[in-house]
Amino acid sequence: MYTSLFMTIISIIVLPCIILIPSNAYTVPEEVRALEFIKDANINRSINWQRALASWTCPTDADDSDEGCDPCSRDWSGNWEHIQCRGAGGRYGEGSIGHYDGYVTTVHVTDAHLDGPPAKEWCLLTHLRELDLDGGNQNGPFPEWIPKCHPQLQELDLSFNRLTGRIPNNIRKKETLQEFKVEHNYFSGPVPAILGGMPNLWRVRLAYNHFEGTIPESWRNMSGNLNQLDISHNHISGNLSVLAFFKLMYASVHSNAGLCGMVPESIRYASGYNPSGTGLGHPC
Repeated sequence: MYTSLFMTIISIIVLPCIILIPSNAYTVPEEVRALEFIKDANINRSINWQRALASWTCPTDADDSDEGCDPCSRDWSGNWEHIQCRGAGGRYGEGSIGHYDGYVTTVHVTDAHLDGPPAKEWCLLTHLRELDLDGGNQNGPFPEWIPKCHPQLQELDLSFNRLTGRIPNNIRKKETLQEFKVEHNYFSGPVPAILGGMPNLWRVRLAYNHFEGTIPESWRNMSGNLNQLDISHNHISGNLSVLAFFKLMYASVHSNAGLCGMVPESIRYASGYNPSGTGLGHPC
């Protein structure tokens, strides 16, 4: 399934051996070629894709470029809309320590109404720390290629789309992940236990989906870092005892009719707590 895409990746990486590389180019040459490939593969998918990628042209702004085609620009902001090249960074995906190396670290295509399945060609950007595709009309299942393609990924945002099905088990490979946001989709199945295998998560948003069942025991592994949780508007049932030892700053659990039992202090005193539409506080 992925053979042709990865052969393309290999050819893009190998090409520097036979192409003259501009000595002063700020954006790493293989990143330029990867971005051009992404554009060519998707710009004709729909009018929304055309609008989103309209700024991906060369030459780039001479006052903010070290070469004629410099999508990254001289700082982190990017000459091409929706991408940023933040260089070496700290925690939480968007962080940067001001050392820019010409690699794309952020794809931030929000509220662009992109349609169709998420583009597999994002796989070509192997230095991503943030993949943010929220606010579109993207459909189909969760993109299983994400855990395979972005080894440094810290933030994943697929919220406000029309994605369906279950969260795949291979997402557990993303131990680097710190933010997992899939709210306002049509995901279903059990509350994903595999999130408990990602101990660096500090923000999880699952609201407005069709998740069901109880909070998995594996989530106890997230108690050290998780401080923002939104599981509202699902079909989650049972008690919240698994979350008793969390230190949550924000917690939203309302509109889960099957929730019941005692409310842990970690939930009751967190910002955003609202028991409406649940049986919390009543025996299970």
